[in-house]
Amino acid sequence: MEDLIKEAEEFLGENPAPDVMDAGLIANTQRVEHYEIAAYGAVRTFARMMGHNDMVSLLQQTLDEAGQTDQKLTKLAESGVNQEAERAKNKK
Repeated sequence: MEDLIKEAEEFLGENPAPDVMDAGLIANTQRVEHYEIAAYGAVRTFARMMGHNDMVSLLQQTLDEAGQTDQKLTKLAESGVNQEAERAKNKK
């Protein structure tokens, strides 16, 4: 997770154009969400295997929320943010 944050900080340190920054922040946030999805999915599976069914539903809820956030970020990126970033990048 620290490396993901460092990567985002390095990206911001490059002073990208505003449209490129928006797309980059969405992509970096999605990386964090994917990391969370993998972690919560694994822990949920371990909880199920160990018979901690009370924890399984809570972990699944958290996993579902992370998945929903990822889907919202994808929709945001695809709604025009990525296209604007590409246009801004091509203007250089």
